[in-house]
Amino acid sequence: MPLTYLAIALSVLAAKPAPAPAGNELSGRPRFEVYLATHDVPVAEDLHALAPAPENALMAIASDVHADGLQRSRAVAALRLVPSAAVHVFLGKLIQAKAKATDATDRLIVRRAAVALGWMSGTGAAETLALLFDNEDADVRLDAAIGLGLTRAATAAPALRRQLAVEQAPRVRAQIERQLRALGESPVAPEKAPAPKQETPMRGSW
Repeated sequence: MPLTYLAIALSVLAAKPAPAPAGNELSGRPRFEVYLATHDVPVAEDLHALAPAPENALMAIASDVHADGLQRSRAVAALRLVPSAAVHVFLGKLIQAKAKATDATDRLIVRRAAVALGWMSGTGAAETLALLFDNEDADVRLDAAIGLGLTRAATAAPALRRQLAVEQAPRVRAQIERQLRALGESPVAPEKAPAPKQETPMRGSW
């Protein structure tokens, strides 16, 4: 009989699920991963329903190089819905670190970051986004232009004009021109006024 009771006790213990890690319980990250797996366009109300501070889980997913690439990019895109100083810094550092990314997943993530940071705007956003114009991928440069336009910053138009002067991809050029018009700027750089003509001084006559 004692052996029977022992066998029953062991079977009960084996069937009992292991407790979830404390970090996951606090951050709610697993819930966000499930949500992002089925939502290409997250909704702010949904994010706040999943956790009081959704940006913590979103930044954790976005930073995890072992996480699914599509979920990481969706997490970055969702950060624009929960703006904060921490999110602004996170997006800025992400763009700076991956400005010249060559990996397809990194490029997708930095493209989402460009639009998210542009949407949030803030100090230094335009200058950070301009770094993406050095990327060889046209899609990255295109989203950088969109992000710059979204900032509505005073430095956005000059950055767009500088890139327009050297940009070779037609669709990126078209997007830059579109963003310049959205900023109330002409896509065509104003011509410099001609220098005043110097007249030969008349000789006095006696």
